[in-house]
Amino acid sequence: MIDIKIVWHKIPDTDATLWAIIFSDFLNKKWLYNATPFIQWELNKETEYLLNTLNIEKPAVKTNFPSWTKVWLIDHNEKFQTLDNIDELKIEWVVDHHKVNLNTNTPLNIRMEQLCSTCSILYKMYKENNIKLTKDIAKMILAWILSDSLLFKSATTTKEDIIIAEELKSITWVTNFEKFAIPMFNAKSDLWDMLAKDIVKYDYKEFEVNWIKVWIGTLETTNPWYSLWRKDELLRAMSEIKEESNLWFILLSVVDIIWENNTSFVLDWKDSEVIENVFNVKVKNNLANLKRRLSRKKQIVPELTEYFN
Repeated sequence: MIDIKIVWHKIPDTDATLWAIIFSDFLNKKWLYNATPFIQWELNKETEYLLNTLNIEKPAVKTNFPSWTKVWLIDHNEKFQTLDNIDELKIEWVVDHHKVNLNTNTPLNIRMEQLCSTCSILYKMYKENNIKLTKDIAKMILAWILSDSLLFKSATTTKEDIIIAEELKSITWVTNFEKFAIPMFNAKSDLWDMLAKDIVKYDYKEFEVNWIKVWIGTLETTNPWYSLWRKDELLRAMSEIKEESNLWFILLSVVDIIWENNTSFVLDWKDSEVIENVFNVKVKNNLANLKRRLSRKKQIVPELTEYFN
């Protein structure tokens, strides 16, 4: 049997985490691989809630592998988001729904689709290969679609994501999506025991544009007031991270899932100038109301990338 390591990006969100677990199941059934999922960081509370609820074992944490290990990259394809020694490894597959920014020394297989959730892609792969979905696997796929789409409120949601979720009703026996999703969102919003620095790092993506490093964090929550209450702490943490990571720009968006609004923390005058120019808003007291920009991937990163270019 061929050993395959399934890896997702450095800060594992719900979509990426379950994707790797499900994808290992898919590979082991289709090609009889010995596929093993790994994470590169501790899980967020939404993912922990789901793994506990579905009684699924947490994957091991791993940030590098021996040279020439065969790896499959899930939900990411940029080198600074992946394994520390990725240049020493053999990338065999990339399955993703983000923009492409990857150079490799050898040919590889790529599956990219403009769907909200990578789990929607995986659902299609099960169907295409006539592999039967168990109830538990189907529930994981549904949970990930609802998480990534913010219960279909995100701008990244497609008709195909919604159709797939509807098809999963008959397998999962989940007929009320909101009742199924809200406990997940509440678990994600439970930040009471976390240090400010860990909150800023809760769900972030780091990008490199024109040789400058950009950090965009997101807190999707049903309780935005808690983050605002800790604003001074979070701004200090952002300042420390910006200096430690040699960042040119840092942003932390607090996304209110219920009321569909984005209130972003802006650190200093330089970052404020960027936000005001890009989004045509005013920054007051280190806060910017970015309104219904719920999707970092579709509504924030493209505009900032164009500006920095």
